[in-house]
Amino acid sequence: MEPFENQRLIDVSMLAATKLAHEFGHVMKISSVPRSLYDLQIQLVPVYNKIFLSNGYNVNDPRLVDIAQKIGGNPVQIWEDREYWGEANAMLFLRDRVAKEKFHCRLFGKIKQAVEEYAKDYE
Repeated sequence: MEPFENQRLIDVSMLAATKLAHEFGHVMKISSVPRSLYDLQIQLVPVYNKIFLSNGYNVNDPRLVDIAQKIGGNPVQIWEDREYWGEANAMLFLRDRVAKEKFHCRLFGKIKQAVEEYAKDYE
């Protein structure tokens, strides 16, 4: 958003609303995760991180592999998934709000480029 904010193409209210939409994306994603899995993630992510930091950053450590299988990925993968859902919800919000604006194509072109470069699985 920064290049568009600097050019004042998106006003402060629109930026704030987009950030809220992003946070609601997190809420919607977490609400779709079974409670038992979410509780297990809360319990085991700190354990994973402690092992990871003490084993020389070896993600192939059998203990880490086991934890990742139980919680649906390693902590970074879980975080990325939640973050991308936040971004997807923000993008849907923006799509509806700026469809008729002259900068619409540039904005969504930048989003498309970011998805292709960093989040291919979420395309």
